[in-house]
Amino acid sequence: MGLDFIRRAAKTFTKTWHRGATELARPTLFTHYPECRTRSVIASLDERANIPNGAQLTVCAEATRLVLVHETHRVGLVDAPPADLFKAIQESGGCAIGQITRINPLSGTADVEVE
Repeated sequence: MGLDFIRRAAKTFTKTWHRGATELARPTLFTHYPECRTRSVIASLDERANIPNGAQLTVCAEATRLVLVHETHRVGLVDAPPADLFKAIQESGGCAIGQITRINPLSGTADVEVE
């Protein structure tokens, strides 16, 4: 009788641990290296590419290089990407999000941050 009364009278509770669980569960490209969120690479731009600083790009792994795509057009290439970056992009489905941080007009290259 006493145990039944206590169970009916006591408030119910659920044990949970929510302190950042959703943040930890969200997959990112560099989940193994949380201190390094983005990586920068230098890409050679196509001559016809007309893209501004800060433009969002799709970075796709193709054979042994990275291809930069803006909207529906190929705008640049990274011929010799770092091996760990290339492998991380391949393992995450073959594509990643990038952003142009600086365009170098004399050399025809751009600094691209890959997330």
